[in-house]
Amino acid sequence: MKWKMEDGVSYKTATEMETVIESHRQLKQSTPATLPRIVPTGLGYEWESSTPPPEIQLAQLAMVYPKGIPRQYKGFYRGVFKDHIADPKLAELLKGKRVAYVCPSPHLEGKGMGHIIDSYDLVVRVNQGYKLTEEEKKDYGSRTDILFNCCNIRKLLALKDDAEYLKKLGLKFFVCANLSMWDIDRTENFLNEISHTANMPWYNIDDGYLFNLYREVGTICNTGLVGILELLNYDVEELYVTGMTFFNMSQFGRVYTDSYHDGAVEFGTITSNPEREPTETELRMDIHNQPRQIEYFQRILDEHHGSKLFVDEYVQPKRLIVLTRYTLIPSPIL
Repeated sequence: MKWKMEDGVSYKTATEMETVIESHRQLKQSTPATLPRIVPTGLGYEWESSTPPPEIQLAQLAMVYPKGIPRQYKGFYRGVFKDHIADPKLAELLKGKRVAYVCPSPHLEGKGMGHIIDSYDLVVRVNQGYKLTEEEKKDYGSRTDILFNCCNIRKLLALKDDAEYLKKLGLKFFVCANLSMWDIDRTENFLNEISHTANMPWYNIDDGYLFNLYREVGTICNTGLVGILELLNYDVEELYVTGMTFFNMSQFGRVYTDSYHDGAVEFGTITSNPEREPTETELRMDIHNQPRQIEYFQRILDEHHGSKLFVDEYVQPKRLIVLTRYTLIPSPIL
């Protein structure tokens, strides 16, 4: 099996790929370090989501809390658009670290990248991406230090079921990466409970920032993209993103590893089929418009790739994407 990295050359082994990654680090060290802050410009795109635009949601929340946001929630929700607000404990954990951000796309299968992923200072995963078979660990690594989770009802049930597993995993931090104010009581109570059981701190990304970010992107972002943008707001030495494909560049098909897919079936997020190919409806593409997210991520790559942000061959900058309003055509890997 051959695959390609950012310089367009094919590699047969993880050792060869590791050599390329090391050359990237050396190049980065010779370049003046700049910290990319992901600050929305306020310009935004035309809204592409079945959910109301952020401005309307803000107005709706104001109706829910006509006397203002209750004091106990003000740390999580500002009531207005905000720039990023860092969590001090997460900032301390991430400072100066090399971070591998690993999503559950099947395109990593058979590449033997597990030991490279585990060599990073911190390994970050998304939703239920921490449950890996022994065979999958050879390609995706075995560690999970930080978990980004959307905290919807089904994900919360899965997390509750896995609380003891997360404790044994040695999870260092949990980040709720989606809007919380509509479910703030349930979300906060649950996170307090599971953080006690699993002995881990947690952080809820400020809703004011998320609303601002969604307005900038033009849709409700998937947890995977939110996690990347959140981490780029911190003083990491390096962020290496792998296993993320925006659902095969919005072409869908088999988009998850078998274990991730089967876990989603178990908790009712998607239904089972022989090909393990969830439908667009099950993936809630009516909410999470992929072209909008890909276009925004391309902007992030244009600005930050090669400085602190590095990506695997699937979303590398040289793999240009032709965007139309509803169609994505990935170019051949050069």
